[in-house]
This record gives sequence, C-alpha cells and structure tokens, in this order.
Amino acid sequence: MRIPPPLSQNARRGYALLVVLCSMAVLLVVFASTLFWASSNAKITTRNNLFTSSQAAAESCTETVLAYMMRDFTYGSINDVTNYNAVTFSTNGWPIYFDFSDTNGNSAYSASISVGLVSTTATNLNSQFVGLFGFVQPVEIATTATPLGQGQDLSATVYQSINFALIPLFQYAIFYNMDLEINPGASMTIKGRVHSNGNLWATGNSSGSPLIFSTTVDAAGTVSNLPSPLDPQNSSRSGNVTYNDPNSPIPDYSSLTLPIGGSTNNNPTNVQAILAQPPANYAPPNYANAYSTNGMIYVANAADLIISNSATGLAGTAGTNITVYYQNPNDSLNPLTKVLPDVMISSNAASGAIYAYSFATNVTFYDYRESDTVQAVQVDVNKLNTWLTNGSARGGLTYNNKNISGSTSKGHLINSVYVYNPVPLSSSQLPAVRMINGSRLPPAGLTVATATPMYIKGDYNITATSNGFSTTLGDTSHTLPASLLADSVTILSPSWSDGYTSGTSLGSRNASSMAVNAAMLEGIVQSDGVHYSGGVENFMRLLESWSGDTLTYNGSIVVMFPSKYATTYWQTTGNYYNAPTRQWGFDTNFLSSSKLPPLTPTVKAVIRGSYATW
Repeated sequence: MRIPPPLSQNARRGYALLVVLCSMAVLLVVFASTLFWASSNAKITTRNNLFTSSQAAAESCTETVLAYMMRDFTYGSINDVTNYNAVTFSTNGWPIYFDFSDTNGNSAYSASISVGLVSTTATNLNSQFVGLFGFVQPVEIATTATPLGQGQDLSATVYQSINFALIPLFQYAIFYNMDLEINPGASMTIKGRVHSNGNLWATGNSSGSPLIFSTTVDAAGTVSNLPSPLDPQNSSRSGNVTYNDPNSPIPDYSSLTLPIGGSTNNNPTNVQAILAQPPANYAPPNYANAYSTNGMIYVANAADLIISNSATGLAGTAGTNITVYYQNPNDSLNPLTKVLPDVMISSNAASGAIYAYSFATNVTFYDYRESDTVQAVQVDVNKLNTWLTNGSARGGLTYNNKNISGSTSKGHLINSVYVYNPVPLSSSQLPAVRMINGSRLPPAGLTVATATPMYIKGDYNITATSNGFSTTLGDTSHTLPASLLADSVTILSPSWSDGYTSGTSLGSRNASSMAVNAAMLEGIVQSDGVHYSGGVENFMRLLESWSGDTLTYNGSIVVMFPSKYATTYWQTTGNYYNAPTRQWGFDTNFLSSSKLPPLTPTVKAVIRGSYATW
C-alpha cells in the first residue's frame, strides 16, 4: 500500500488560503443578500407605510364629507352633490401632504359622491336597527389620496356606503326622548321595542309582580334596574326585571335625532316645537318655506284640516268662535281654504243666518290634577265622519275628493286634524282639545294633533265597520291607523260628566271600562327629586275612580318633551284618581308601513354599510 507523501508546508498554506477565500466569498454573498433583503424590506415597509398613510388620508376625507352630510341631514336634508364633492380638505401640519381626487383622478373634486333618492317604500334596516324599517336615502362616497413629494406614487382609494334613514317612531312600544322611568305597581310585560334617548330606570314591584321586557331594550345613556335618583317614591325598589332578549339591555346606544333644526336638535324642550304653531318664516302664506322639507316637520303644516278657536273660547259669539281650514300644499294657488260652517244655528232676516260647525265646538269642564277649568275645542268624530261624506256646498266631500283626485291629490282621504286653541293659559284656565264619539274613525284613519293638552272621552278607534270590535289587549284587527299628539293625554271614561265641579269628590266620579287604540305622542312632568313623574305606567292621565274597571290600550307610547301646559306633578292614587286594571300593549299593526298612523313622526339615523379600500 502506497502512502502519499505528506504535503509540503507551502501546499498547506495554499490550501488554507483557498479555504479562507472561499469562505469570504460565501460570506460576501450572504452579506450582500442580507443587505439586499434589508434594503428591499425597508422599501416594502416604506411603501406599506406610505400606502397606509394614503389610506388613512382618503378615509379622513370621506369622513369629512360624511360629516357635512350628517350635519345637513340632522338639521334638514342632504343637499345637492355639488355641495360636497369639492369640499376642501386641508393637510396643513401633516407629516405627508396629499392630493385628493375623485376616482377618475380629477383633483377638482375631493371625492366621487352618489346621492340616491329617498325611498318611497319602507326598507328593512340593518346594523343596530335590525327589526325596524325606514325610508332610506343611499349615499356612496369614494376618495383617492395621492402622497406628494415622496418619490413614489402610492395612492389609496377608500369607498364607503351609508344609508340616511328616516325611522317611523311608532314602531317602538316605548320611545322616550329623555330619561325613561318605569316602576309599575302590578306586573307588566312590554311586548315591543323600547328606547330612551336618555337614561333608563326600570324596576318591578316584586318577584310576584315583575316587569318583563320581551324584545330589544336600549338607551343612549345608562340602563339601571334601580329607580332614578330623582324618584323619591320608589327608592326602596331594586330589580325584579326580566329581559327576554339575550342582547338586552343595551346602554350607550345611538341617540336618535329628531327633525328640528338648531344646535339643540335633540333637546326635549326644543322638540315640543313640532306641535306648536310654526315660526313666521315657516308658516303660510310663505308657501315655499311652509311646505318645504323643513316646514313640513311642523304638524300644523302637514295636517289636512286645521281647526282654530277664538282666544275668548266660550265667550266668543256662537258660529264665529271656531274656524276650520282645509290645507293642501299641492294646490299652490290656494293651499289654505276656509271651510264653510255646515249647520245653521239661527236665522235672522236682518243680519242673515248664523252657521256653526257640526263637528267642532267649545266645551268646558274641570281637571282635578291641574286644578283648572278646561276650555277645550271639542271634536266630535262621529259628526266629522258624517261631514266628510256630505256632498252639499257646506259639506266635506269636496275636500275629501281634492285629497284623492286631480292635480291636488295627496293620495289619501282626509285623515289628519290640527287644532290650535289660543285661549290663554292661566292659573285657573287650561286651553285644550277633547275628542268624543271616537269609536269609529274616518275610513283612512285619523291623527289629531295640538300643542295643548288633549282629552279622550269614551272608547276610541275600536271598530272600523261595526262588524267587530277591538276592546281587548292585543286585538287591533278592527281598528284604523290612529295617533294622538299633544302636550298631555287624559282619558275620561264613558261615565264622565262635564257637570262635575271642583267640589265633586273622587268617590262620586266613578269610571267605567273602555278601550283606546291609538299611538300617543305627548309630554310628561319629569321627576325632580321631590315628585315622581309617574313613569310609563301613568303616561295616560286619569281623573276618576277606576277601581274595578279596566282601561285597555293598544298603541305606541312616545314621550318627547316636558309638558308645557299641563305641568302639575303626578300624585299617588287616592287623591284625584284611583288606578284601573291596566291592559296595555303595543299595536303590532305599526310594524307594517301601510298601517302606520297618518303623519307618524320620524327620527333620523345614519347607518353605515359597505367599506372598501384599494
């Protein structure tokens, strides 16, 4: 076996050098690769950061445009696209400056904007408003942001779709525009959606008489199963409340704004204006303003009939102390037409005949809560029905026909009345409106509105055809769409007598059972630390001894503002009334847009939809 001779020293040195050179070459390759990777990674990171910055800038621009739209929508309506797509968006002071353009690269516009028409049919809502419907105006906003002076063009585009929704209020079983208190003495189950734009304070009386919410409950403020700190009556209560909806109650919910302009848009006191006489610039004869989007938020401008009383009330001359107008904004030449009185009350050869209205008159009676004599305009619904079908020169059929035919058609028969009672409010006198004989409403339903208190005497809206009656809880199969909008609502039973005086004892004012089927929007006297508001359970006022009698109510309870006229605080039973057996519930007819009451108010909500970036 041959053994190779050992390497010489020079050979060994040459081999070592070769190994070192190869290693260095490998290291250099690795180092170069590392440098290249680091450089590439830094460039990618820089590009990513730049794109992210562009994306954030584009989103900021779309949000700015959206903010302008939300402002206009809250205080009125969305304007033309040209008011928004050229909105100036400043980046002064930003670490990177950007150029903003529409999606076609036109930097004369900061965004591409599409504004659709408000839907004329109800649309099911999404997001936090699932289960409700509204009338939606769809909007799309897209902005491209291009960085300036960065050595590379890494623009980003952000797209957002938004629905501006008008949500009919009477879809809620209970809606409060301020703190909602509910502390019933008997067990109570609320079978509809509940919302408060303030805090919600709810307690049941006991484990045997609980308060149960069957569906969604939410509040813009807090939700507590304790009484309000301002409620001195129920301070010992705690709990006994059940929420059947697994996601309820929901605090810190979206506040639902109301269509009243100004910086105090959602202020409850401000909201009362929708029932008041419109301000001069939004009142007839200012035709364009009165019947504009902002003008029509005032119920007086939207009603079919306007009934006006003399400021002297009963002291006025018979036949001249009531005036009725027919209102139709579609008749631009005569939007307000004075209606001729239809009943001759006297005939005098010298001065001529004196006429009055069969369905509208004056009446006076005593209110034991307010300790006032009520001076009311009284509307007899049964006689109103007769007048609406009277085809004579002094009948209402002519106006009914104008509402449904020709160029002035509103698309519905007469179904709304606004009553203006200018009788002065004093310490002993209360202007008001009273509805009587309201068992059957006009065929298209009826909404009655006034800025003053309202009284309902006897059954209301219990039959549409006399073939059936809705006088039990949950049965509204024989009713028509109806609502009552007022400073407060007081129920007078069929047994009520206007002959009652301030000296008539509670024991002599015995009520009898009745039913009311109508949404109600009204004010209340809030808890103040000394007096309890009475809560939801007392939102309908009573003046009789209802012990052993039942008051059935199917509707929607909406409380919007502190009462301005009927301001005496609620007192415990046994003083001016005794409580009835309350059979109260939500009218599920209102979950269908075709069955909503005429002139149903709407709240405004902005609902975000799709979001995309590229």
